[in-house]
Amino acid sequence: MNKRSKAGWFVVLAAAALLSTGVSRHAGAPADAPRSRIHLETTSFTVKTWQTDGSHMAEVKGKLTYEGQPVAHAVLQTDRNKRLLQTGEDGSFDLRVDRSLLAHASVRVVFAEEASIAGKPLGRKEAEALLSASAAMTVYHPIRVLEAKPDAADAGQVRVSARMMSDPGAAVSFFKVDKYRIAGRVEDADGRPVEGAFVWIDRDRGEGFAKSTPTDRDGGYEMFYWPEEEDTHLTVIAGTRRYTLPEGKVFVLPRNTSVDIRIRLPREGTIIEDRAPMLVSTTTPGATYSGLLAGLDVPPEVRYTVTIPDREGRFALTVPREIWERRPAFFETRLTKFVDREKVLQAGDALPAGFVAPSAHDPRVVAEAVS
Repeated sequence: MNKRSKAGWFVVLAAAALLSTGVSRHAGAPADAPRSRIHLETTSFTVKTWQTDGSHMAEVKGKLTYEGQPVAHAVLQTDRNKRLLQTGEDGSFDLRVDRSLLAHASVRVVFAEEASIAGKPLGRKEAEALLSASAAMTVYHPIRVLEAKPDAADAGQVRVSARMMSDPGAAVSFFKVDKYRIAGRVEDADGRPVEGAFVWIDRDRGEGFAKSTPTDRDGGYEMFYWPEEEDTHLTVIAGTRRYTLPEGKVFVLPRNTSVDIRIRLPREGTIIEDRAPMLVSTTTPGATYSGLLAGLDVPPEVRYTVTIPDREGRFALTVPREIWERRPAFFETRLTKFVDREKVLQAGDALPAGFVAPSAHDPRVVAEAVS
């Protein structure tokens, strides 16, 4: 197989959304190393609701150059989905961006040994220089600052009101309760922990089921579930044995709360007695939340608070005045997190300082200026 036919197996990238085009230098390369660059015709997109006809997907054309000349047969890759694409004879490539997903991901050259310019193979120095090329794209909700004024309780703080914008009528899933936690302990007949067992709950016909993590050395387990105040079946699987409640007995989980269920397995048989201390259930605080949040792209030591957005995307921050005057960028993230507190968090509630932190793949957003 020759080099050209061997390169043919590379698939065309279907990128999951990839901030501005940039050029970096290969680690250890001299400051005057030849320049290589990935050009993208578009580098940012606003979020668009997923559509059955695929119209939420965007086509993006790109081009790889070395000292201004197109590079053919180089291989590029994104750091999100690891799929590959290969440049054509004119250095071009195509990728698709999913505008329904928040994203920030880089695109970079990962293989250049078979690359060429005007039909001529690159030398080792040029091939290494190509590995310095990178670019990125971002998919985000535009953020508009509605108001910024001194905090009434502390003049050193600024109270900022802002909004994450979205398409009219779009159903955006902002941070809210997603599931509740069911946790507890599985013991043997003498009260000793049972390790490696699974707790399983389901409604009739296996609908609305949840399976726990395997019990740890202390017999502890947990799972996450949305209870519907319906009859559920409780099962424990330990090794090859399957333990259940007595025939005709069901377990009713309370709504809108987490639960601790302690289970003691029988010494003989496979029926779990539905009475204490064999089966003890108590409500516990906390829930798992999931959804979209915004924050400030500032160092971790900067302490600020941010509220949960309402259904229109409106939220507020309280931030030190000296930080706000530097006009930091915002970030947007989809966060799933268990919050151990009695009161259910709702839109407008302030989250503790440090609660929201960005990841490398979260888009950074420069907000519209205060009018």
